[in-house]
Amino acid sequence: MDKFTNGQPGPAQRNRLIGLLETDDSPQEEKPAPSKKEERAGAGRKGEPQPLETPYQKESSDFAPKIKVNLNYRPGLVSNQKDPNRFDRERLFSAVVRGSPQALEGLLEYLRRNSKFLTNSEYTDAKTGKTCLMKALLNLKNGKNDTIPVLLEIDQKTQNPRPLVNVSCSDCFYRGQTALHIAIEKRSLEMVKLLVENGADVHARAHGEFFRKKKEGVYFYFGELPLSLAACTNQLDVVDYLLNNPHQKARLQEQDTQGNTVLHALVMIADDTEENTKFVSSTYVEILKAGVKLDPTCKLEEIVNYDGLNPLQLAAKTGKVEIFRHIIQREIQEPPYRHLSRKFTEWTYGPIHVSLYDLSSLDSFEENSVLEILAYSSDTPNRYKMVVLEPLNKLLQQKWETFASKRFYFSFASYLSFMIIFTAIAYYQPLRVKPSFPVEFTAGGFLWVSGLIIILLGGVYLIFAQSLYLRRRRQSLKTMCSDSCIEILIFIQAFSLLLSAVLYGASSENYVAVMVFSLLLGWVNTLYYTRGFQRTGIYSVMIQKTIMRDLLRFLLVYMIFLFGFAAALVTLMGDAPSVSHNKSLAPLESSGSHAMYGGLLSVSLELFKITIGMGDLDFQEHARFRYFVMLLLLLFVILTYILLLNMLIALMSETVTDISGYSKSVWKLQVRPQNSCR
Repeated sequence: MDKFTNGQPGPAQRNRLIGLLETDDSPQEEKPAPSKKEERAGAGRKGEPQPLETPYQKESSDFAPKIKVNLNYRPGLVSNQKDPNRFDRERLFSAVVRGSPQALEGLLEYLRRNSKFLTNSEYTDAKTGKTCLMKALLNLKNGKNDTIPVLLEIDQKTQNPRPLVNVSCSDCFYRGQTALHIAIEKRSLEMVKLLVENGADVHARAHGEFFRKKKEGVYFYFGELPLSLAACTNQLDVVDYLLNNPHQKARLQEQDTQGNTVLHALVMIADDTEENTKFVSSTYVEILKAGVKLDPTCKLEEIVNYDGLNPLQLAAKTGKVEIFRHIIQREIQEPPYRHLSRKFTEWTYGPIHVSLYDLSSLDSFEENSVLEILAYSSDTPNRYKMVVLEPLNKLLQQKWETFASKRFYFSFASYLSFMIIFTAIAYYQPLRVKPSFPVEFTAGGFLWVSGLIIILLGGVYLIFAQSLYLRRRRQSLKTMCSDSCIEILIFIQAFSLLLSAVLYGASSENYVAVMVFSLLLGWVNTLYYTRGFQRTGIYSVMIQKTIMRDLLRFLLVYMIFLFGFAAALVTLMGDAPSVSHNKSLAPLESSGSHAMYGGLLSVSLELFKITIGMGDLDFQEHARFRYFVMLLLLLFVILTYILLLNMLIALMSETVTDISGYSKSVWKLQVRPQNSCR
């Protein structure tokens, strides 16, 4: 327990109190308002980070209101005169920028005399929370700044309850960044050692907006941790020091706010360029070796982030081909680390190599396996390049030849038989309204009832199977429309089939239209099974990709043009007909109007005929604004028949060319994994 002297608190209580309250000895004078120039300099684009250090902008002093107490206050000693030995932020920052320890003489005595600390708000940037230590590290000269040891020594002697070395930035962009992060970013091993020796936290997380991965905007994601920053900036000497220093060793298993380890961070910064791949791959292996030295039982590559992905699965998900290739084909020859390999060369004979591969995280029996990611995620970049890499290529081939092909062909035969029976039932009795039960016990009646039971059971099975598949995949709407469009169509087909059976049982003649729709969808869905044959499978894939990528966009633009021109022509060609006439597509011949068509729908159909070259331009002869109508028709032909259709042809050609370049990979992804993963 601390002793009290003359009713005054002891040193420990005093420091604890000062840690909560700041002191102020500044003269009582009004602060000048910031100039417009300073306001413009401090203002940036919304959502973009302000510079942490710039010679063109001063640090902000716009602090939030804060209560400050001067513990040295005595009645009658208050003075508004400026202390010539006073250290304010401008004086302190100026000294550390120059790197002049002499300019800091008297700082320790001043801080003690006024019960201040270097972490007080008056010595930081109001916007970013940047301290004088960060300011010094941002202004290194030849990797050094002689004021840094002085600042650390002064901070320790003042017994700061918030050590200067571990104070982090406070704004939303740089939140969590400490002096250690800045020293690593400045590539100064000497400063890193100095900070760690003085108690720097080697597990501090820089988790501000600037350090988070996002789709657009300025950012630098490196895994938030100092160790990850050193690894991602190719500083193996700093990595080695952080892992083996005698003060506080960095933990390789440490995860950031997204659950990523240093290995995840290395995968995230990979960009498939030659230079980047070389340093990322070598650093990745060195991290694994360091893990063996520190803890042989630790399996770093099995640690998953908060998305359930380990580094290998993350590489597949993000389409990082080269680091993905390195991980699955990694072979280390040194005996102490050979168990870290995923590829083991068993024997070689000339150009022949027989190798064993580790299939963990690759095969589909595991959750979030690489094979599953590549098969079911169409938004995965470069998946066609990854699926042909060994051992994935051989794995798919073995699965297909062993059991997947047999399962696929059996499914194809069953579905084809189902569709033939469905077609026969629909063809021979398509218009029967009342159910023909009881059925005569003849050979024809028995076959008809048997076929009806088969297609009903088939419809129930299809709905159950597709519902189970879609529920298990839990895909987003966008991914579902691109990856599972066949499954959705099969589900609609089965639902329409069962609905037609219900309508048939209710003696409603509308069952015919629903049944025919289901029949049509059923035969269209047969294209799915052409994927089991390489020659026809790639053609089926091209049709699907062309519809999803090009045709839908074309139809959206075309419908806008069609509706706009149809509305204009209906308005120009006469008074709008009545509602009853609007339902008819027959030409109108009224004395008060020369309108050729009965409404918006009929004009739209006529314009569509013009688009495909089957329309007639003569109907403008009796229009009130004949020449203007002709001008609109010519403009419609130019925009749709000449421009949009040719653009559609060009886009389709580009899609076909793109898919043809990876035809074998596309075929493998479309049929083999989906039948081996189910």
